[in-house]
Amino acid sequence: MPSIVSDDLLRHLMAVGQVDVLVGVPTLNNADTVGTVVKAVHRAFVSHLKRERTLLLNLDQGSEDGTPAIVREASLVDSETVITSQTLRTVHRISVPYHGVPGKGGALRILFTAAELVQARAVALLDATVTSVTPGWPERLVRPVLRGEADFVAPLFDRHGLEAPLLTQLVRPLMRAAYGRRLAEPVASEFGCSGAFATHCLGQEVWDAPLAQFGIDIWLTASVLAGGFRAGEVRLGSRLQAAPPSRPSLPEVLRQVVGSLMQCLDLHATSWLGRVGSEPLPRFGGEPEAGPQAEPPAIDPAPLAEAFRVGARDLAPVLERILPPETAAEVRGMAEADGLPRYPDELWASTIVDFAGAHHHGVMHRDHLLAALVPLYLGRVASFAAENEGSPAPAIQERVEAIGQAFEAAKPRLAEAWKSERGGEAWPN
Repeated sequence: MPSIVSDDLLRHLMAVGQVDVLVGVPTLNNADTVGTVVKAVHRAFVSHLKRERTLLLNLDQGSEDGTPAIVREASLVDSETVITSQTLRTVHRISVPYHGVPGKGGALRILFTAAELVQARAVALLDATVTSVTPGWPERLVRPVLRGEADFVAPLFDRHGLEAPLLTQLVRPLMRAAYGRRLAEPVASEFGCSGAFATHCLGQEVWDAPLAQFGIDIWLTASVLAGGFRAGEVRLGSRLQAAPPSRPSLPEVLRQVVGSLMQCLDLHATSWLGRVGSEPLPRFGGEPEAGPQAEPPAIDPAPLAEAFRVGARDLAPVLERILPPETAAEVRGMAEADGLPRYPDELWASTIVDFAGAHHHGVMHRDHLLAALVPLYLGRVASFAAENEGSPAPAIQERVEAIGQAFEAAKPRLAEAWKSERGGEAWPN
């Protein structure tokens, strides 16, 4: 029996027995938001999944704000009479602490192990900090799996074009270009998958590596795309998230997210190097049920532009080791020009490809390399925000699509970087 599962959890799982759908909600001091999520899951079990055997599994990392108690109480907010009259199966819930490897990777490993033990046909993961979750989310994420249509189901959120710039400006287009699939949400904070896929993931040698602690979201979706699994998307509406108690700094976020993606490019090189172009994923289901709507984000490009200028100037010797001379010269010219920077899509795509190649070849310590990307990323966000200020949402979405196309056009350069013998050498002067 897997040692990562505590005796307490094992006893609970044995009491539950086999289930059709397992929904996991990892928590850590989420008392302000977890009740909304758990209520939505419970109502999904009662209404949308009433013919399936269901289990909600809360894995708590040591909350000190009463989160586990809220999970236990919130799951029974509706009267027992309503529950009994509507559902055709017993509704199960388990809330247990876990003391394994900290972070989402550790929780996901236990969730997948639990899914294997209860022989779940479908598994879903939800984020305890998301306040816009509706009862339709769990059902929409697992229904294509239950029907045998997909091994992995990613969400498709209604995002404004200026929302989540790290996603739209870097992670999404780079994964699209490399892996050849147009996945809107490559950071798997919410997803649905088959029990068989969960078992496959458990067999991979990633769970004890730093990648599992800091980049399990990226690894998961990259593994789906690289492994040829049947993947699709479902619309869930807006994704509104409460601010976490402590937010990592931007350099730390880039180190974790972008660094993990670049590690995945190394892991899956034999899969993606020969791919050309991209194709969309199939979409399942119709329109989602109505939920809260996000406000358009407001981005002030001026301070971002100043950070870009200062960083590009101070890190010029470092950037010259990472970027080829012509790219470094263009970046330097932008930083020295008056007004807000204009960072063209093609130059931005080339910049990221060059950073990925330098990361692959280890031209310097990878943490230092990713730190040098921070000011360039800020310059790109400032450029995109200034360019699209006041534009209607459809026009901004078209611009976001153009970024993906620019990265695809840079794919041969990305492949060449992996095949080159540059090694740890800097670019020649």
